[in-house]
Amino acid sequence: MSEIPASFLSACEEQDLHPSPEQLRLLQAYVDQLLQVNQHMNLTAVREAEGVWMRHIFDSLLLVPDLKADLNQKALDLGSGGGFPGIPLAIMRPDIQWTLVDSVAKKVRFLNELAQGLGMPNVRALAERAEVLGRDPEHRECYHLVTARAVARLPVLLELTIPFLRVNGLLAAMKGEQAAKELKESRRAIERLSVKLMRSQAQPGGGHLLWFKKRRPTHTAYPRAVGIPAQKPL
Repeated sequence: MSEIPASFLSACEEQDLHPSPEQLRLLQAYVDQLLQVNQHMNLTAVREAEGVWMRHIFDSLLLVPDLKADLNQKALDLGSGGGFPGIPLAIMRPDIQWTLVDSVAKKVRFLNELAQGLGMPNVRALAERAEVLGRDPEHRECYHLVTARAVARLPVLLELTIPFLRVNGLLAAMKGEQAAKELKESRRAIERLSVKLMRSQAQPGGGHLLWFKKRRPTHTAYPRAVGIPAQKPL
């Protein structure tokens, strides 16, 4: 296994994050497998191990302090790609059942094989579009938490994610430097989808973590058909 960078361990200490030795072992195995598979599959544009640890693993772990301790929680990570933030969060919180969703089948195969290889029974990955899965009774309005990173601009992201949440469930949207602008663009979507911005947290890497709470059941009109949310944002 490759070494865990001192920069990552130091950053975790600064943020009061304390992965156990077993969690660090799993994260290390994940990074090694990700970099190996990434040589022939586009899972991440970051090619160096330290970059993966800092830009992907550390950024994902910043959500951990805000994850609730309630029993029998179900979480969905939309647009998982190479597994961020879903896999690191599932390693840190094995008590939560995680569903990772991506529209690219080969990435989903990688995630399922990874979870099986690392012994993570709390993880399953599905190849599906959010517009379709969000209308499936098995997934609609049944998750306590939805996470999303680099999926779409916020007005589109809200329509794709909120239908998955049960009332009072939380969306953790990991956004970049345009977070404030995207929030302004999202006023109509926030109203129509009955959500409330709980807080916006500046992240050490320069991005923002936006926490939304779902206040009422989602209208049956949403999500709209595949492609429509992106073509005609709320």
